[in-house]
Amino acid sequence: IVSIFLNPTQFAPNEDLNSYPSTLEQDIQYLKGLDVDILFLPTVEEMYEGVSDVSVPTTPLFNKLEGKSRSHFFYGVTTIVAKLFNVIQPTHAFFGNKDAQQLYIIKQMIKNMNYAIELIPCPTIRDSNGLALSSRNQYLSKEDQLKASIIYTGLMYVKDALERGQKNPVILKQTFETMLHQISEITIDYISIAHITTLDEVVEISNETILISTAVFFNDVRLIDNVVYSSSTT
Repeated sequence: IVSIFLNPTQFAPNEDLNSYPSTLEQDIQYLKGLDVDILFLPTVEEMYEGVSDVSVPTTPLFNKLEGKSRSHFFYGVTTIVAKLFNVIQPTHAFFGNKDAQQLYIIKQMIKNMNYAIELIPCPTIRDSNGLALSSRNQYLSKEDQLKASIIYTGLMYVKDALERGQKNPVILKQTFETMLHQISEITIDYISIAHITTLDEVVEISNETILISTAVFFNDVRLIDNVVYSSSTT
């Protein structure tokens, strides 16, 4: 079962709900090629009026990273995902690592709401230039997409620097920021080097697993990406 649903409660009034790229026909062709049994394609009215309301416990993760910039976002995400779970009643659910914070929050929600669901993380799919695939990439020309690949280049630089022994997160963030500023169209929302469980910013890097993440605007297109660093001694 695959669900496709553009969720209005994840968008603030000043965001791009009305212009968000729709690739439904192409998606359906892909799904046919994958022998998907059911495409669940509900309307907004069906999900918000026809499906019972839910009350999802919040966690401190709601207010970190994406939640700082988009305070409404994870309330909308967890509400619609809980409704989806209640309708489908799946045994397994698949969420992408590209939206790492969302993945962690859904994992916590499954635990808090006692869902009998196994959450399966899915690897980030990238273009040949490294740019993480996203519906919003359609807003960008091929030239702009190539420029935006500096995001992944910067993430990998930080990860490689950590592996080489650079343990000062301030220096790592400053270097990443300098790399991003090479592209005049990019404005930085945040750069984060955080504990993978709490998403609190790391002050001292020791033997732990770290989420290196960023959100930027390429002109007015918001793009996010991340990589995970794990110390070889953990």
